[in-house]
Amino acid sequence: MLTIEQRNKAYLNWIQECNQFNPEDYLPFFIDTSIVGYIHKDKLDVFKPFGQVFLLSEFQGCEAMTFQSDVHDFAGRSQAVDEVAKNWYHSGVITSWVGEQYNVSTGFNHQSFFTIERAASSLLGIQKYGIHLNAWVEKHGEMYLWVAKRAKDKATFPGKLDHLVAGGHGAGYRIEETMIKECAEEANIPREIAQMSKPVSLVSYAMDFNHKLQQDNLFVYDLHLQADFVPENTDGEAEEFYLWPIEKVLNCVATTRDYKTNCNLVIIDFAVRHGFLQPDEPFYTDICSGLQGISHQYEK
Repeated sequence: MLTIEQRNKAYLNWIQECNQFNPEDYLPFFIDTSIVGYIHKDKLDVFKPFGQVFLLSEFQGCEAMTFQSDVHDFAGRSQAVDEVAKNWYHSGVITSWVGEQYNVSTGFNHQSFFTIERAASSLLGIQKYGIHLNAWVEKHGEMYLWVAKRAKDKATFPGKLDHLVAGGHGAGYRIEETMIKECAEEANIPREIAQMSKPVSLVSYAMDFNHKLQQDNLFVYDLHLQADFVPENTDGEAEEFYLWPIEKVLNCVATTRDYKTNCNLVIIDFAVRHGFLQPDEPFYTDICSGLQGISHQYEK
């Protein structure tokens, strides 16, 4: 049985792990004078065959990646990057193809400079957005949280535990539309129930994952479901569901690596907001501030 200090230190360790990267390992990716991503120096070789698209040069006093001068507008950049991404997929540089486009910009709802296939986005280290939904029920005066187990054939984190509903925010959708769409696909939650979800927080982190920078911003929703609701996966991404007491979920986060990495942060955020962590406890302020990203942006 963990002490409160041991449990909270375990939570802080997850936050630190999800914000661990060395800025010196990356080059900025510019469009005009705006930084829209970061590319790991060990990944530069995968860009070299596409000199007609990308340009590696000195820019604003440092080495940086940008587009060639004739790849200069939204449509041109999007088409060129899509062709590169397809080449990466067919050559094995990326191992999956989602068929979902992400906007590339300097911030949420900022002007999009181009779109990119989701599976290729981390190679450019762009800011990405997604939704995670904590679906909970109350039984016998106790809080329970729905847990999904990812399918074993998932390209990322196969067989890991996950939220009942979570997904990336693709181009062309509002955040609420993404949440409702994912509710239908991942748990067969009807629209009228999904619309009862409450947007409650934003969890952010920047993490080196296999020499790619994951700059992720997760819009977090809570949904209080009726005790008789039974989820059903409709897109093949989950193979099983569990309904666990919240203390079991929190203990799983603190003592195992069973959850998909970023889910741990969202569950910790849930614990803070629902009072399972208290302000006078060890590491409380570090945990709260860390959920907003210890090193979300950096300058070269």
